[in-house]
Amino acid sequence: MAPVFPVAFTVLVPATSANLGPGFDSLGLALQLYNRFEVVEGGDDPQHPVIQIEGSLGAGLPTGPENLFFRAFSSVFASKGIEPPAVRIRMFIQIPAGAGLGSSATAAVGGVVAASEFLRLRGLMLSEQEVLELAVANEQGNHPDNVAPALLGGLVATTVKDGKIHAVKTPFPDALKAVIFTPSFSMDTLAGRKLLPPSYPKDDVTFNTGRVALLLSALQTGRYELIGEAMQDRLHQPYRQALFPAMPDIIKAAVAAGAYGASLSGGGSSLIALASSRFQEILRAMQEAARARGVEGTGMILRADKHGARVINPRHHRVRRPRARYYEDQFCWSPARPLKEGSLGR
Repeated sequence: MAPVFPVAFTVLVPATSANLGPGFDSLGLALQLYNRFEVVEGGDDPQHPVIQIEGSLGAGLPTGPENLFFRAFSSVFASKGIEPPAVRIRMFIQIPAGAGLGSSATAAVGGVVAASEFLRLRGLMLSEQEVLELAVANEQGNHPDNVAPALLGGLVATTVKDGKIHAVKTPFPDALKAVIFTPSFSMDTLAGRKLLPPSYPKDDVTFNTGRVALLLSALQTGRYELIGEAMQDRLHQPYRQALFPAMPDIIKAAVAAGAYGASLSGGGSSLIALASSRFQEILRAMQEAARARGVEGTGMILRADKHGARVINPRHHRVRRPRARYYEDQFCWSPARPLKEGSLGR
């Protein structure tokens, strides 16, 4: 008789950059920077997981039932009226919290995807729409513009109609990379939102809708010289600048060094610049401009992630299978549970 193993697999979830300037609460881009969550069936109490966190960026994360990944994981079973399995979770954190790179979205998406994998192995399937909506319900702030690209990968536009989330994935050019500058301080998303006005002048709304249309058109047609104008914003960055006064100078330095355009990433504190060359020069210019204003920070040059969250290396609990049968492609969903581009929001 072949040995019996507990269920064990890893969920990989990419960072995201939301808004991209004018796409306030509606656009998000997945990036090739990942939080990794290893989940193993085992333990004594389904309500009290054993959680181990690796990496200095995860030092402040809770290791009890209040952990966001575990709360999202448990919520899926609660939605189905099913007792969750006892699990051991090991988290490898590479995405800084409070930096506008979707750290909380990775936990919410990772927990829901992990739970859906357990249900799949029990013969129960979550629809793609359920995965999206459960992840958004668990994410801090309930922001689909962060959650959807973390789940689907690529550049994603989102909206909500009659309580239903619609997410449409669109190709992002291979020619472009994201230059990320992350200051040494974080920015609280809730504090930033409190700075926003309750309503906006018509001219500001028209300004932003035009820039969103221009940005999407420029990306799809290769008119990258339009990105700088297209990433202008009047709805959130001018107000959040109160928390990050050096932001305009750093954005100007990025463009002067060769970036097509730059903006605040999500609610901050990171800034994202889009470019097709001179990446190191752009990053260095951003760091020097920040330093001139008394701001230190780190930087990364990242490609867009095209695939979104995925389950890798699942190990089934019943029978050991030949190695060739394992799902070893870390860039794809398990063949038993694919996510198809464009299938959400139909």
